[in-house]
Amino acid sequence: MAEKITEKISYLTQIHTAWDGTEQRMALRNEARRYLAYDYTGMESWQSQYLRMLIYSAQTQLIQFPLWHAGWRFREKQYKGQASIQISTDAIWPFRNIGAVELWLGDKAGGAKYDLKYLTGNGVLGLAKQLKTDWCRGSVVLPVAYGILQQDDSFTNIHANSSEMTINLELIQNQNAPDFPTAWDEYHDESLPYKSRLIGGLPTSYMGSEVWRFYSQWEEDISAKFTRNANRLDYNTGVFRFDLKSYNPTESSTADFVAFSRAEIYNMQRFFMRRKGQWQSFWAPTWLNDIELQGDQPAARIYLLANFTGFWKYYQKSSRRKTIVVFYYDGTCEIVKIAGYSLDDTGTYGKIYLDSPLTHDIRKARVRLISFFCRYRFSSDDLITNYETNEIATMQIGFQEVDA
Repeated sequence: MAEKITEKISYLTQIHTAWDGTEQRMALRNEARRYLAYDYTGMESWQSQYLRMLIYSAQTQLIQFPLWHAGWRFREKQYKGQASIQISTDAIWPFRNIGAVELWLGDKAGGAKYDLKYLTGNGVLGLAKQLKTDWCRGSVVLPVAYGILQQDDSFTNIHANSSEMTINLELIQNQNAPDFPTAWDEYHDESLPYKSRLIGGLPTSYMGSEVWRFYSQWEEDISAKFTRNANRLDYNTGVFRFDLKSYNPTESSTADFVAFSRAEIYNMQRFFMRRKGQWQSFWAPTWLNDIELQGDQPAARIYLLANFTGFWKYYQKSSRRKTIVVFYYDGTCEIVKIAGYSLDDTGTYGKIYLDSPLTHDIRKARVRLISFFCRYRFSSDDLITNYETNEIATMQIGFQEVDA
């Protein structure tokens, strides 16, 4: 029995940072390495015995392992003599680099393993041999991967018959795996269910780069920090000075994302794989209330009036924070380029100059949120997915603000 299942997708990026903070990045790993961690509880003596034997003598050895988090239940009975089985298309993604499947009933009833001959885009799994028995509706089909047991497995003996342990597995390339359907690879996102987090109406790309469109539910507080690119010259004997290398501060933030469907989980993983971890940057809103309008903004105006007056003081010299996204209550949004910041003639309101005049009125009552639209990269080469169920998972993702 597995209590917790964790999957890690890992890239490797070399980052060279210039004196002024700009980055040059190189992807050192074209294909991601994949890791799995399963928390097990041996409830009966034979289960605990097997777990202890496994990590006692099989560490660093190649084994075949069912991917429990990717299980899919048959919706119809499968009959003896069949040479193929059908799964839902939203369950195809974990079958990449998979050469066999396990049909499973339970710990005591067990299951049967079948090698795969082909995998089609509509979810048909071609088997190397015909089914030897009937499989009832509700039986589970599991992808079977090749992997190596890591050397950091550990266990806890609760009492003589019960044990708890974590199995850590690194998946390796299966040369006998059938080709994965191109229509479901990392460059093709799946359609999301009706209730999804793509509530802002953001485009899939902006100025040639992808857009991170997933909205954090604020399951936990979003931690963030700002770093100024400056050296402090201090010899601890008298005065000190700062050597300011750039007017661009850098935001680093971490947010928790909860995915409520297979498609949402897999699309986040696809996005991370397209960016190859930290290598390629993307656009994303801060999802914060960064600008509050002062009343309605008429069409043809070349600026926005904001309630806060200090934008010119803190953002004027920076080349960042020059794009905003206006979210409306009707589920749409509008991306607006900023030319500069100032004050109005009375000094009462902030004046945000635009690259081009407004093409329509912006009614304050229609505006849900105005956030800065920033260029980010992921702050880690590892994406960790914690599965609560087959269709619910949490991910903690870090964002690092960059210039390009």
